[in-house]
Amino acid sequence: MSDRHDRTDEGQTRKGEDGDGMDAAVRYSILGTVRAVRGEAELTVGPPKRLALLSLLLLRAPGPLTLSEAVDVLWEDDPPPSAVNVVHRHIGALRRVLEPGLSSRAQAAHLVRAADGYRLLVDASTSDLLRFRELRAQARLAVRAGEPVRAARCLVEALRLWRGPVVAAGTPVAGHPAFVSVGHEFVAAAKEAADVVLTSAPEGAEEVLAVLRTAVDCHPFDEALHSRIIAALAATGRQAEALRHFETVRTVLAEELGVEPGPGLRAAQQHLLQHGGGGGGGDDATAGPAPAPREQCAAVAHLPADSAVFTGRQAELAQLEQLLGPASADRPSGTTAVLCGMPGIGKTTLAVHFAHRSADRFPGGRIHVDLQGHHPTREPLDTQQAMRSALDALGVPHEGHTSDGALTALYRAALAERRLLLVLDDARDCEQVRPLLPTTAAGLAVVTSRRRLEGLAVTHNARVVPLPPMTHAESLRLLDRRLGIHRTRAEPGAAQRIADLCAGHPLALTLTAARAQTNPHFPLTALAAHLAAQADTLAPYTGPDPHTDLRHALDRTYQVLSPGAAALFRHLSLHPAPDITVPTAASLTAADPHTIHRHLKELADHGLLTETTPGHYTAHPLPVTYATELARVHDTPAERSEAHTRMWQHYLHTVEAAVALLSPRHGIAALAPPLPGVRPQRFAGHTEAAAWLATERTMLLALVRDADRGPRDESLRKQLTEALEVSVHPPRP
Repeated sequence: MSDRHDRTDEGQTRKGEDGDGMDAAVRYSILGTVRAVRGEAELTVGPPKRLALLSLLLLRAPGPLTLSEAVDVLWEDDPPPSAVNVVHRHIGALRRVLEPGLSSRAQAAHLVRAADGYRLLVDASTSDLLRFRELRAQARLAVRAGEPVRAARCLVEALRLWRGPVVAAGTPVAGHPAFVSVGHEFVAAAKEAADVVLTSAPEGAEEVLAVLRTAVDCHPFDEALHSRIIAALAATGRQAEALRHFETVRTVLAEELGVEPGPGLRAAQQHLLQHGGGGGGGDDATAGPAPAPREQCAAVAHLPADSAVFTGRQAELAQLEQLLGPASADRPSGTTAVLCGMPGIGKTTLAVHFAHRSADRFPGGRIHVDLQGHHPTREPLDTQQAMRSALDALGVPHEGHTSDGALTALYRAALAERRLLLVLDDARDCEQVRPLLPTTAAGLAVVTSRRRLEGLAVTHNARVVPLPPMTHAESLRLLDRRLGIHRTRAEPGAAQRIADLCAGHPLALTLTAARAQTNPHFPLTALAAHLAAQADTLAPYTGPDPHTDLRHALDRTYQVLSPGAAALFRHLSLHPAPDITVPTAASLTAADPHTIHRHLKELADHGLLTETTPGHYTAHPLPVTYATELARVHDTPAERSEAHTRMWQHYLHTVEAAVALLSPRHGIAALAPPLPGVRPQRFAGHTEAAAWLATERTMLLALVRDADRGPRDESLRKQLTEALEVSVHPPRP
């Protein structure tokens, strides 16, 4: 899309908006054509990108829309350098449309600034999407309270709000996965309505049938929808038509997918035949509807053993627990959670623990599938292998399903018939996981991966739960449980030192505790001293078992990095602090900032860095130690020395730029030009320069005082020391 029209301000309202309707609330529609209406007058939002931006704000409400997501969605290809500024301009124009008399954005009552983006202040009374979700939530509560008729009314009212897929004229948002997922909510609500209406409020069967037909037009191979259409036709006295529908669907499945109808669709047919639908001609108006899906097997518990020493992770457990309750404004309606983090951080342990403690919530069973995304000795499972593993755990025969389509249909039918918790462990990427996720709200998948799998948040409304290192208190409790309080309390200082050296890494803590357990005569003080003496190597956390070897685990992640990201990762070992910014990383590697930003994001995606704020990253000490080992092997001494010099020059010339702003009359001595590839940071003004110095001063002072990290040219240390002194105590005039 062209930005030419997006630069024009078309934020004028239609005739009639400047009159009596100005005090009326603005109502928003997104379930169909995107619109904003005040009173009876529709507001003219403006050019396509502005309309797309409004659509995104409505989609994310009542939560915020981040600037990064806005840029990613509004520009189909690489965004221009001005993308963020364009978004800001469109936000300003939208404010003028929504509140024409607004004198200051600080007083905005519709569109406000959020931490890292913007938030549209709407609720279920002003947004049809939020009202749709509220009614679905009320229906679920009614079902649990044993009030199916009230549930049916809520669902039918919710479905009446639906006017079609999200359409914002002239924009590409309708095809974006974030908006396609709204269509999945409609399909799920249609199925819920059919189940409730056909069993408890059959007078609404005709309306539900129309909705089901609308849904199946967009999802022609959804057998669960077709099963409910057959039941609805039977409920309205059209048994012959119901049988014809089954035969039509069976033909389409055979011709298009090469599969036979699954268990759910066949069950609907059999119920129809058993209730007078097999006469071939007349419709039997007395035949009842097909029963709603029920758990069709005994609950299975195909899980690894729970950890007997599990501790901590209360915040992450709370996020998983939220996915078990009824949908609300505080809980997304997704059926997937992603636990992500660096190797050995405890993702599998947490997922399995959650599965064990949630037994009563999943009568259909709880199963664990190891996807082997980063297995030390095996290749990752493909989709069919993973499906067969899950079906085996559920006791569902699948030998006759030789084609991919037939197996997929069987797998989806097996999951649809159960309220099931599925632990998909060690996923390689989004594509490995997507075909395996539940398609109904009854099931929940907990995915673990070293990668963030943010694509699942877009396509499946997944809750991404990053797993950070354990806190110091959690680390000490883990040592208590592993070694016994009598041992840790006997040497409390040593226990705290071990916790510090392992830096909250559960695998490192567990390996250290295991060594202490197998050598009960080792004083913990000696063990802590051993870890400190080998702080520049991962040797204390390695062993003959590849499943518990931290270096081997990190190596599996390193091997899949792009060459540029791998080189940057090795260079991180030269940086004096765990935190690094895009400009510093660019100088360290002599790469352009756009390329280095991409590499930093890749490292963060693989769990080797954490993005703390946009453009700022931090590394855990143990991966940095691994990076040090790699650099010794893969980079020559000359390459490491040159990168080290570029880093010193980067900080020296950046401090010079700050001093030039803070004390322009008393700058530091003229500096020699830096090496090619050094990209000193530049500042927009006095405030930005002062903030940078305040943030980085501790690290810079540690750098100049560290004898082990001295530059090849000692004059750099002297010049940086003098520059820091000038920045704190500029000479008197």
